[in-house]
Amino acid sequence: MRILKEFDLDLPYIINDENIESVMRTRKCDYNEATKLDYELNWKWKRRSFSLETRCITAMYERLFGRYQTNDCWKVLIECVEDSSDKRIINDSGVWSVPIQFNLSEFSAKSELEKKKTTLQLLMSGIEKIAVCHNWRVEPFKETALKIEELGYLNEWTWKKAIKSPNKKYNATVICHHNVKTMDIYIAISHRDGTQVRLEKVKSDQPDEFAYARHLGELTWESDYEVALINKKGNEKFLVAIK
Repeated sequence: MRILKEFDLDLPYIINDENIESVMRTRKCDYNEATKLDYELNWKWKRRSFSLETRCITAMYERLFGRYQTNDCWKVLIECVEDSSDKRIINDSGVWSVPIQFNLSEFSAKSELEKKKTTLQLLMSGIEKIAVCHNWRVEPFKETALKIEELGYLNEWTWKKAIKSPNKKYNATVICHHNVKTMDIYIAISHRDGTQVRLEKVKSDQPDEFAYARHLGELTWESDYEVALINKKGNEKFLVAIK
């Protein structure tokens, strides 16, 4: 048995013969080398950008979904392609991938909220196809999508538990706002009754775990009125003071 707990969207590389021929002429190389160069020059950045812009919703889906027991799947990968004539659902080492029709130009022109909605629609379209194919209960997947809609597509969460100030008057927490373009990290300070005293953004980074996780090392009070977020390496500190 496997536990399904990861979801992602991908923009698979599409070979453009005109681009390949152009690269072959200008770089004087063979087809295989030209294909590698074309990917690096004309596709890699598109794929990375698309991954970053959709991660806020796929990460939110993972966080709210929890875990689901399957026979052979730990991850669902939605391949967003312009030509969806290939209907195959493929399992590669426990990753079930399915192609879903998609237009990158239309997606790029959308607002942040529209991109979030489109990401969830693409994800659910792929999940439902796989669910039908493998007789999965579709209700848990739909319930997670509904939660995201009810939360207004806002992927905001608290990192670890609140910590008390030395004088016991305040609590401090780290709040993460995972957006389409950025991950914004805040330090929030509140009275013990929950009344917020201070909310300050201390760091912004790319909206991807591999980029922002390094900033989340330790939250500690420096004094009764000053709290610090220290990165994992311990060589960077972000301070917020009450007064």
